[in-house]
Formats: sequence, C-alpha cells, structure tokens
Amino acid sequence: MDGRRTPPHLDLTPPSRPRCPRASPEEHPFAARRGLALVIAGLLISGCQNKCGLVERELHARENEVRELREELSKAEWYNEALLRELSEVRAGTSAKLSPELCSQVHTVKEIVLGRQTGGYDQDRCPGDDALQVVVEPRDPDGHALKAPGELHVTLLQVDAGGVKTPISSWDVPPDQLRRTWRQGLLSTGYHVILPWKVPPTTSKMRVVVQFILADGRVFEADKDFTIRLPPGTEPRGPALPTLPSEPVEPLPLPRKAEPSTGPSVSAKPTAVRGPATILRPVPAGTVP
Repeated sequence: MDGRRTPPHLDLTPPSRPRCPRASPEEHPFAARRGLALVIAGLLISGCQNKCGLVERELHARENEVRELREELSKAEWYNEALLRELSEVRAGTSAKLSPELCSQVHTVKEIVLGRQTGGYDQDRCPGDDALQVVVEPRDPDGHALKAPGELHVTLLQVDAGGVKTPISSWDVPPDQLRRTWRQGLLSTGYHVILPWKVPPTTSKMRVVVQFILADGRVFEADKDFTIRLPPGTEPRGPALPTLPSEPVEPLPLPRKAEPSTGPSVSAKPTAVRGPATILRPVPAGTVP
C-alpha cells in the first residue's frame, strides 16, 4: 500500500425501533374480552353510585315524613286527652244528660264567625232589601267549620247619622229549624238563616248581634256592621233632636163670681182723648197788633 491508513467503515443507517410483540391469534380474543370487562365494570360502578344517591334522597324524604307523622300523632293524642277531660267534666256537671255523641260535637266549638254574606237580602226581587241574611260559622280549635247543634238569638240595630244605635227587631231560631239551614259552599260554610224585616229600617247603616247557644248552656257571640239598600222613597233619618225636660205648670185658678157691692156706686170718669200736641213759638216784637 501507499502507507495510508483507511478509516473504518461507518454505518449511517438509523437504528431500528424495538417492536412490541404482537399477540398471537389465540391470545387476541382474551385481550378484547378483558377490555370489555373493564368497560362494563366502570359502567356498573357509576350506576351504583347514581343509585346510591337516589336511595339516600328517598331515605331522607321518608325520615321527614315519619317525623311529621309523629308530630301529628302527638297532636291527636293531646286533642283526645282534652276531649276526654271535657267529657268527664260534662258528665260530672249539670250537662250529664247529654249523650257522648252530642258532647263531642258541642265541646269542640271554640268560636263563631259571621260569614261574608251576612247583611241585607232581597227576597221579592224589587228595589231595596226586605230581609236580613245571617251566616253563622261555628269553628273548632283548628279554624274549621263545625256543624254543632244549638239555637240562635239575633238582634238587629239601626245606626243613625249621629252614630246612635237603636234596636228595631229580634229573632229566635230553635235548634230543629237551624239544623235545616246548614249549607256548604265555596264562599262560606255554615248556617244560612234568612229573617224578614219585622220593622222596616229607616237608615242604611245597620248592626247585627248574633248569639249562638249550645246544648250545654255555653253562649258564643259575634257582631257585624253592614249597609243595606233602602227601598225607593225612603229618606234616611237624621239624628234625633234632644228633648228638654218639661217643667211642671201650675193650673190657673178658677174665675170667682162677682159679689154685689153695698156701698155707694162709683161712676167711672171718662178719659179725655188727647189730641196732637200744640207747639208754642215766640212771636217777634213789632208784630203784635
């Protein structure tokens, strides 16, 4: 050779990447099944979590319902105890002749309320009201209307322009007649009693006082002010004028008879008639004849 060293041969081709071993045709179905199983397991886990949340919400709602039912049960027990105490008191008192069914209806009344329809009523369809309508609602401690047996005493008063109230009529409605007037509707539920005027009112402003008397002797009272429609031609009266107390007047003495006189008669002198007054004036000097 010529004395020169030849450089070693350089391999400039890039190294080949390591290849992953491919699964054999026998192992490929097992790998697909394993992936499918993982997907199904994930779906099951997420579904279980959703179902657990729904179950927890349902349990919470049921717990609230149970708590409310327990409160209602305690109220009902307390109410029954109060009714038993009242029943024992009634049987031991003057109302021992009442039946237990009647006592349960009577002793649950707490108050009476006059309905919205209480006021003037037109029966003959002519201008002006010719009757009084009273709607009485007996109520229990919860404020519900209760058909309790009893009788009514109604007093009607008219109010004049000065605010003075004057009773003009009163009615008594027995229990048998009152029981047939019970009505249940959307506006009001209670006894609807229509009472024709005994004395026609002369003012439009009225007041009614209602007393509801139960079988055990208790009395509930309610009143209401209202305005009626007077018939045509009826003029409202003003306030009554105060009357002064009259003083006793002494009777005049009876005339006495004239007695004849025994002495000399006295003649009456004629009275002179006076004429117009004469005015004297001074005469000036030199004019006298």
